[in-house]
Amino acid sequence: MLVPASKVKSICTSAEIELVRASRKPDLNLHTPAQLKRLSLRARKLFEKWQDQGRAQARNKSQETGAGSVAERTHLKIQVFADALQSFEARLAKLEAAPSASAVKSKSKAKKKGRVAANRATRAQVRKDLAAKK
Repeated sequence: MLVPASKVKSICTSAEIELVRASRKPDLNLHTPAQLKRLSLRARKLFEKWQDQGRAQARNKSQETGAGSVAERTHLKIQVFADALQSFEARLAKLEAAPSASAVKSKSKAKKKGRVAANRATRAQVRKDLAAKK
């Protein structure tokens, strides 16, 4: 469940908002794999931080009243960063699965170089044969 941007703005800091914004379209599609790895690392750290915070809150409340639950804002933050982390990891997996354009180009250049060298050798041999006949 994606938490609406208005809720994110009300519960997160500006740095956290930027991270969440980067995890949503169209910004998500603009990142390189290296950027996605860095962003997913930040999202994972924040997710774990708020998950630990929620556990501590539930533990404290349980000790006081006998039944513990996570505060609503903390629960929302956990959900926000879980969604961001999932978006980053899914996009990264998609990019790593598809061959990059540069890899395809380099393979075609290598084929072309091999073809050019072979053609040059053939043409040189033909010229040599023609020169010998003259």
